[in-house]
Amino acid sequence: MKKEQLAVWLAKYKTAWVRQDADLFVTLFTPDAVYRDTPFMEPVQGREFHSFWRALAKTQQENQIDFDIVARAPPNRAIVNWHATFTRCATSERLEGDGIFVLEFNKDALCLNLREWQHWRLMNAAAEQRSFSWERIPA
Repeated sequence: MKKEQLAVWLAKYKTAWVRQDADLFVTLFTPDAVYRDTPFMEPVQGREFHSFWRALAKTQQENQIDFDIVARAPPNRAIVNWHATFTRCATSERLEGDGIFVLEFNKDALCLNLREWQHWRLMNAAAEQRSFSWERIPA
């Protein structure tokens, strides 16, 4: 996949996510694609994408997302860093997230496989504290 094709795919993904457009979202993937949004949760199968994204849209609003292409591995793989924000509908909490996509595409620039690692926090929250401490070296 050429860099320009990847940029177009990411722009469409952004539009689908910002608008919560399940119809557009499914056009970015093959019918048998697999979407793994966290490593320890069951993956979403292509046939479930439309209902998955419609259900997700009911929980989020005011979505924003931006991408940085980290690497491409021709002919068909890419690693992309994303940064996003959204508001939880149930609580009105604003969240920000940062994550990585590992993408695999077919010859028609449709995604076959998306693996994602994502981290979210309340907007402007303090950095999380570690559950352990260590001896710090003075600066």
